[in-house]
Amino acid sequence: MRVFAGLWGGWLFCLAWVGVFGRAQSIFAHPRLYAASRPDSSRLVGLRAYRTCYIAQKIDHFGFAEDRTFKQRYLIADQHWKKDTGTILFYTGNEGDIAWFANNTGFMWNVAEELDAILVFAEHRYYGESLPFGNKSYTDAKHLNYLTSQQALADFAVLIQHLKNTIPGTQNTPVIAIGGSYGGMLAAWFRMKYPHVVIGALAASAPIWQFDSLVPCGSFHKIVTEDFKKSGIGCSETIRNSWAAIKRIADTEKGLQWLSHTFRLCSPLKTTTDLITFRESLRSTWIYVAMVDYPYEAAFLQPLPAWPVKVICKYLTKPKLPD
Repeated sequence: MRVFAGLWGGWLFCLAWVGVFGRAQSIFAHPRLYAASRPDSSRLVGLRAYRTCYIAQKIDHFGFAEDRTFKQRYLIADQHWKKDTGTILFYTGNEGDIAWFANNTGFMWNVAEELDAILVFAEHRYYGESLPFGNKSYTDAKHLNYLTSQQALADFAVLIQHLKNTIPGTQNTPVIAIGGSYGGMLAAWFRMKYPHVVIGALAASAPIWQFDSLVPCGSFHKIVTEDFKKSGIGCSETIRNSWAAIKRIADTEKGLQWLSHTFRLCSPLKTTTDLITFRESLRSTWIYVAMVDYPYEAAFLQPLPAWPVKVICKYLTKPKLPD
């Protein structure tokens, strides 16, 4: 994934390490501030800045064979924090660079002042800079063994305890977990498995039931289809009919050349495998656009207008057109 950075300003960098028993050392260097890029409906003005910090986490919270640690990154914004009266809004990071999510998560920034809150964005292990084995983290199953939601939740619990041990006035501060998509699943599970750590969880667009034995396999794709169906007359039908049209066109070499040229592909379509990859890329495009069908301009995955599905559907109104 690509990270779309916000505006730059100032410098602040905080390096915090925590040992097994919660004892911490902090090393402060020149600050680096970032601004969240997500525009919100209230048009609030002001720099949304955060500090970048690190904590030493156990690679394995539940066993004894692996006793090494790694640096977990987290971002903290305390501009609106009020000692003894505020809250901690804790973002349960999901599969990506945490700065990416911090710069595109508007809700927490919007309510921070109202709730006198500290915002904490915790990076998920194995993503961004939080790599348990550095550049070897993805090399084989042995190194990937500790990439689990259970280990990630334990990281979050340790981090929250560290914050309460090191930030004066937070010892009795309520913590609310917030996440979206897989991060929303983590937020919900965090509340279930660590009810003594967080008093509540906001799980946005979180498919917590999306498992084979609980929900039919096609449920997600039905929701995606419905998004296009309600966004324009003939839109979802045009997309559905396009699959058969692509197959018919791809039956000839000339057709493959036409598809390669029309879609401006980096490499021309030549084999069946190429065609399958092409179709999967198109399918992913429809899915991702539906996932970021926000009512405002955003640059979460790519720069997109407000209601991007509606914009696309303006051009997909004639499902009965010939190939």
